[in-house]
Amino acid sequence: MVSGHSESSVPLVTITDIQRDLRALGVHAGQVLMLHASVKCVGWVVGGPDALLQALLAVLTPAGTLMMLAGWEDNPYELDNWTEEKRQAYLAACPAFDPRTSRADHRELSILAEYLRTTSGALRSSHPSSSFVALGVHAEHLLSSQPDQYPFGHDSPLGRFRALGGQVLLIGELFENVTLLHHAEQLARLPEKRVVRYRMPVLQDGVRVWKTFEEYDTTNGIADWPVEYFEVIVRSYVEAGHARVSQVGAAPAFLLDGPSLVEFGQQWMELHLTPPTDRAYGH
Repeated sequence: MVSGHSESSVPLVTITDIQRDLRALGVHAGQVLMLHASVKCVGWVVGGPDALLQALLAVLTPAGTLMMLAGWEDNPYELDNWTEEKRQAYLAACPAFDPRTSRADHRELSILAEYLRTTSGALRSSHPSSSFVALGVHAEHLLSSQPDQYPFGHDSPLGRFRALGGQVLLIGELFENVTLLHHAEQLARLPEKRVVRYRMPVLQDGVRVWKTFEEYDTTNGIADWPVEYFEVIVRSYVEAGHARVSQVGAAPAFLLDGPSLVEFGQQWMELHLTPPTDRAYGH
């Protein structure tokens, strides 16, 4: 049962219903899509998360491509902020990230990322904390390489997704979760962007090695802002009429154009996240 609802109040949704709703939204064969979805918002999906994934892949057909952020379950991103006991335990015993077998981060991300990862034919990129999983015609191209340092630039899954004219599909009002805006963060021309460094165990020639990674701060943002600015950017983009809006089951659904969203997000960041003094002097 969907949490917080009685069984009778949750609408039943079938694969056929989902396919119909996706097509009405504008999803079609051959698209390159990045998915963010809340299965419970859709309703009582007959067949569970697999049914939602199968419906989407059926509408895309084998000519399409589906990509999701996968991350890594139980990754030690916050290692340096933990207690000494917990830190030493992870340093001693945390398994190395293996893109072939390490679980997607279903606690922080959608459970669908793990379902997609384990679907026959799916591929995964190599970054331990910021890996992507993809299935379809362009999957190999999208995931062909991902820099260890600053993994969201032009030469990354997000950069290639944008270049292919990919579309972002939101099932549920998940505006703050739109991963593509991390690409806009990397492109944004700001005087100073917040940077983080962290350690993770990876496999090198079959040996577990702790490696240091550096990137713009994707957790707290590249600059201070009173609220979650991804939510503000996507809501502004939708309210400006740039998105297709409908429903999938009981969930609000949005189809966003990837390249225009990146441009919109980059411009918003450069306008709002630049300190006033730098803005005044055109820096």
